[in-house]
Amino acid sequence: MSIFVELEIQNLLNETSDLDEVAVRLISSLESSPDQISLDNINALARFLNHSGRYLQLAEFVIKNIDNENFPIPWPYFMEALGHATITLDEKVINALIEGIQESESENEAARSAALNKYSPLLGEWRSNRKYRIHKDFLSNKKNLLDQLITLRTQQLYEQEKVLLARLQKLYPGDSDVAHEVREHRQRHALEILARRSPRARDPKPEELSPKDPEVEKVLLILLQSLRDHAEEMPEMAFDFAIAAFMFEGFETALDILQFCENSESVAWFRLEVLLQCRRFIELLNEIAHVELAYAHEPETFFATAYLRAQAMWGIGQKHTAVEILEGLLASRPHYRAGSALLSIWSGGQ
Repeated sequence: MSIFVELEIQNLLNETSDLDEVAVRLISSLESSPDQISLDNINALARFLNHSGRYLQLAEFVIKNIDNENFPIPWPYFMEALGHATITLDEKVINALIEGIQESESENEAARSAALNKYSPLLGEWRSNRKYRIHKDFLSNKKNLLDQLITLRTQQLYEQEKVLLARLQKLYPGDSDVAHEVREHRQRHALEILARRSPRARDPKPEELSPKDPEVEKVLLILLQSLRDHAEEMPEMAFDFAIAAFMFEGFETALDILQFCENSESVAWFRLEVLLQCRRFIELLNEIAHVELAYAHEPETFFATAYLRAQAMWGIGQKHTAVEILEGLLASRPHYRAGSALLSIWSGGQ
């Protein structure tokens, strides 16, 4: 809603609770301020009138100003108002309405309303075309973002990839392609941590052999406790706080914070990763079984859980079984780079 109209509505509602009076005075206020006649303001006014049930006032307001070439017609709201208001809509009126929409090239905007579809098949056709374009744009945008993701991954820009994945999850919740990329991202991150900590990965530098700065450790403990406290106070942000704790390698704190999260697929998969980092391998194996049942309908589930199960089996000393699981995974997915790299590390450490 525009700031001008929003402030006007707030001021008027502070003065009176009579919505008819608010509608009349709001229209008068806008008409007396020609510099405020913009599409944003007109749409905001029309939205308020429709939501408050003032359909007739909206229809009359638009009809009164329709001959003004500078007046931006709020087509979807106007059509909704005509559909609800006690106004006679004969064939002549509908044809004039369609002609006005076509002349202003506003078919896409008008198609947002289905209120008048019964009067003309052309209106329904516009709505179908709009749905098709939205779906097409939806898929095209998803493809473009996934292409950007591959570029970031190729350039090993981990944090930028993480941000883009978060955006994809918000735009396409539940999408299997996005879920697959999220799991790939987590698995590669887990592998990088494992590789960094492997004694064969690199020779330790002298400074890495010295104990950590106790002051830094103290600050870190305070920070992790703060994340935990905030998660309890704001459970809607708990998942973000758990991820933050994980990034600071406060794995036990991250696990503790997850108790405040609502159950979801993202939380379930992240919990498996946290259990792995906490070295709670038996719990991890139990949780994997639950996740496999819950998301058995997704084709990637068993490949992802096989990768985690192998690491859990390795962690409890069942190294032969762990290698067998990973080899079975690679037999089905020979190009599964995370699995190949992990098997290589294990083979070198045996």
